[in-house]
Amino acid sequence: MKRDWLILIGCVGLFFSGFVFAGLLAQFGVLQAVFIVWEEKLDIGTIFNIVAAIATALAAYAAFRSADIARAAAMDSRSATRIQAYIQHQQQFDRLLDESQAEMGIAFFRRIELYDNLFPENRYADKPFTLKAEPAVVLAWGNRYDQLKGVAESELPPLEEDFPKWMIGCMELANKMNFTHKEPEVGQVYINGRSYSYFDSDPAKPLHNLAEVIHRLARFGLIDRKPDILFHRHMPGFIVAYNNFYCNIQQGKTPHKII
Repeated sequence: MKRDWLILIGCVGLFFSGFVFAGLLAQFGVLQAVFIVWEEKLDIGTIFNIVAAIATALAAYAAFRSADIARAAAMDSRSATRIQAYIQHQQQFDRLLDESQAEMGIAFFRRIELYDNLFPENRYADKPFTLKAEPAVVLAWGNRYDQLKGVAESELPPLEEDFPKWMIGCMELANKMNFTHKEPEVGQVYINGRSYSYFDSDPAKPLHNLAEVIHRLARFGLIDRKPDILFHRHMPGFIVAYNNFYCNIQQGKTPHKII
């Protein structure tokens, strides 16, 4: 409303400034002097012309206001549609995480942060909404998983002192995807006797969870990134070396513990 008054005042000021400018030009002989002559009598035609001029001005102002209101309404409508799309998409994302938790025995944390990492611009109403996740984020997860998988399927298994580093790498990747594995009820390896690892006698389960979470999040974000899932038959040397590592912990030959 304040802006409308400013526009109206500006128009009136511009109208009168025209007379002032014309008068100045007339003084220098550039234009013929302009005078406003008021007649003593107003006939019906003159009155009609005045009323018509006022009506035209009011109609022009009303049209301007209508266009301004329509423009504001359209912006509000687009904003409401944008917010609704964001809410519905995030609800679908939460359902995906709930299903993953129930089926895989994992737990997601800071879900909004995970959503924002995948769809960083969706929360901003002035930016375009997208169903496609950020490719760089999914690619970084997939590349890190490939590194961890490469250690497990290598024909040359890791040394015993390298297993804790590999296990920590698996936990760090899960943390980047905002989830934790389910802690084994018994037989969990505690690195250096104090840090839980989520690993028990079977190292395949946490690795499988990493691949499955990446696949599900990528698929939700319309990105084709399906990491290969490893089974015991794919990493025979790694399984043998891990079993030896686990047995040495049970026998107290390492600084780690099994609880």
